[in-house]
Amino acid sequence: MVKMYVMKNAIHKTTLLVLLVLSSACSEEFLEVENKNNLTDASFYQTQNDFLLALNSCYCPLADGGLFGLGMQLAAGTWEDRTLFETTNRDNLSMMSSSSDECHTTWQALYFGVYRTSDFLRKLAEQTSVEGFTQEERALYEAQIRGLRAMYYFYLVTLFHKPVYYDELNFPVDYNQNFSNGDPLQFWDKIEEDLAFAIAHLPKKSEYADEDLGRVTSGAASALLGKALLYKHYHYYVAGGSKGGSEDLEDLSKARDAFLDVMNSGEYALVQPKAPKTRKDYMMALLSNTAYTDLPSENNSYQSENNVESVWEVQYDDELIQSGWLPGWQWTGSLNTQYFSPHSNSYKNHEVHPDWFFACDTVGTPAGFDRDPRAYASCYLDGDTMHIDPANPYFKKFNSYVNTKRIARSRGLAHDDQPSVSFGMKKYYFPIYEESGTASPNNDPTNRRVIRYADVLLMYAEVMFLLGDDGSGLSALNQVRARVDMDPIPALSSEAIVHERDIELAFESHRWGDLVRWSFDPAWGIDWDALLGPGVFKVGKHEYYPIPISEIDVNSGELKQNPGW
Repeated sequence: MVKMYVMKNAIHKTTLLVLLVLSSACSEEFLEVENKNNLTDASFYQTQNDFLLALNSCYCPLADGGLFGLGMQLAAGTWEDRTLFETTNRDNLSMMSSSSDECHTTWQALYFGVYRTSDFLRKLAEQTSVEGFTQEERALYEAQIRGLRAMYYFYLVTLFHKPVYYDELNFPVDYNQNFSNGDPLQFWDKIEEDLAFAIAHLPKKSEYADEDLGRVTSGAASALLGKALLYKHYHYYVAGGSKGGSEDLEDLSKARDAFLDVMNSGEYALVQPKAPKTRKDYMMALLSNTAYTDLPSENNSYQSENNVESVWEVQYDDELIQSGWLPGWQWTGSLNTQYFSPHSNSYKNHEVHPDWFFACDTVGTPAGFDRDPRAYASCYLDGDTMHIDPANPYFKKFNSYVNTKRIARSRGLAHDDQPSVSFGMKKYYFPIYEESGTASPNNDPTNRRVIRYADVLLMYAEVMFLLGDDGSGLSALNQVRARVDMDPIPALSSEAIVHERDIELAFESHRWGDLVRWSFDPAWGIDWDALLGPGVFKVGKHEYYPIPISEIDVNSGELKQNPGW
């Protein structure tokens, strides 16, 4: 399958920009003879198309194996309490260290993003007049770049806390310079500044042409701004002892307004099960948010990628660019199906913890369901069909003995009354990616939804809870429940927010970030020993990743390690 989205073209151009950076960064004086036939830092950024290629390359780090191409699921997606990894060392956080691949590849991908976006802004400021490059185009390109950089900054400050900070004004041009830790406030302030520009200059989702699906929109920038300010409340104000101060409340009010901009834009909605609302309609409506192809029920069809619920989505395809296996570079797809899916040839590293299935409500359910329908849309049970196409090899029944490694059962974690031997990962792996003539299960073409509308509604509910709800936060949360015809809850509480995010966003790489930020505030009652096991999570250490030791070494120790590592 070839999906004609702009991000496929962006990935094709990645190698060009990587080589450009390397060629400009690694020259020696005695080698500095200009070859007029080669692209260099000096000869690039001369035309509007040069800037377009550079812009497209700035999307690629999100697809990298250090981020949504593998790393987000392999690290944060493993550590959370609702997922079981096939070996206990990852579940026990013992694989993460300052020299581990998870640490290094995520850091590297994020700085690919920061470097490319900041260099773009620097070059844009230098090239004030480029033939055929209009001011409107310049503003549109800059807005996308700032939206992307805000995303990279967001993950840097929330994952690494005090990493190296730079932007287009103090861009690293001396590669022998040693760098020290940035101040988290630098990141938070620049995130807000970048997103303010992005929101003012980006089109709405509906204003983009089909071939530009996947580019940052004004709605995506607003959603990220709200999310960033919500996270700042915990990581900066609560952790810094200034919870509830005037600046904190001002930022939470800005977060509220940013989410309202998304909610009132008319651009987004929850994907609803359509009449006659068969069991399959519920399943396909929910699964459309994590599938790589549109999904049919008996009477209806549900758009999957870039659908009405998608706010920010990382684009993938299954075209092979060159030999190798690196997502966002040599491949247009990810490694997620290869690592985590029930595909017979996958590693089957992940399995749903049975506790999650039993956390799904059994009261107030719609007709035909013995518990919240999201339980059955989020995980495979024995007997579930794994594909929609009768001609596909995976149009067959899920079998725990074939499609999982029965991790919970081997560790004594299974429930006596559970309806399946094991629970397999269904989100992002229904239908199972298996296509003739491809590298499947490698090079997975399933887009990753970084922010979807249900998440926006739940974050809005949380902000309103923190500010003092006027009823609109409770309404937003109950909208998410109403999509699956679950009874509304009567009052907004921290427990209700934790539960709803746990069920609605399960296995989408949100849970770890949720638990960490809530853990800064004792009022949220995060008990790490109860969640992960006694002594696994070290308070004061595991809230943040370690800074890679290679980065500390190359900066001659001026870059300091995070506490506990």
